[in-house]
Amino acid sequence: MAEAHAKGDALRVIKAAGEMSRPMRLPIPNGLLPKDSNHLYITVADGSNHSYKIACTPNGWKEITLGRGWQRFYHEYKLHPSNILLFKHKGRDDFSVRIFQSPGVERTYDTTGDDSGDETPPQAPRKRTTTTETPRRRMGCINVPKSSAAAEVEQTFQSEHPFFIMHITKRLLGIHFLPNVPHFGDDVNDDAIVNLRAGEISVQAVYGRYVGKRRRNCGSISQGWGDFLRKCNITATKLAVFEISRTQPEVELLVQFVDFE
Repeated sequence: MAEAHAKGDALRVIKAAGEMSRPMRLPIPNGLLPKDSNHLYITVADGSNHSYKIACTPNGWKEITLGRGWQRFYHEYKLHPSNILLFKHKGRDDFSVRIFQSPGVERTYDTTGDDSGDETPPQAPRKRTTTTETPRRRMGCINVPKSSAAAEVEQTFQSEHPFFIMHITKRLLGIHFLPNVPHFGDDVNDDAIVNLRAGEISVQAVYGRYVGKRRRNCGSISQGWGDFLRKCNITATKLAVFEISRTQPEVELLVQFVDFE
């Protein structure tokens, strides 16, 4: 919702972070942004002074939808659907953001930043996208993304688990299995049970290695993959990030679906 404000006051918008795969819509009048603007900048006052350029499109006269760049921001600040975000308009296309773990409970951080009068500015966890940290994060991705969109997710996604990224194309939406899935490790046998999880949705599937020369490299997920897509309501092309949270006694994959352009 948008807080009521008198002329000269800064516009503030309070929104739940929601699922990363769903569009973030903000009740911001189109006239608030510079004419013909198709992006905005958001900054969390964490001492880094790093701004995120995020594409935006009008949705009527009183709402905008955030697009490319939002998923990166969501990943880097490790947002959860229940987090509450307070957007404050700083002028033109600049916004500051405060992050709350729950209503009334703001994140606390070690360093301080300047948010033009906002008290207790939050700090993002220091595991940020920096040149020195990039090699360590890339080691967590066990496949090689072949598109710029997937590469961007690979660079920004942070996880305690190994993960892989796949395009869920229109063709894959029409078949009952997911091909070319990287292998999970030597301790995972053929016809391994795989628990697919996305939030509260959980579906059991089966992973099988390919035969022949490709046997060591990849296989497919079947017997549950189609049901998983239906329960997650995935009907359009997405990027899917699979975190391998465990491999024994059964494989568990934590799945996030990401929009891309």
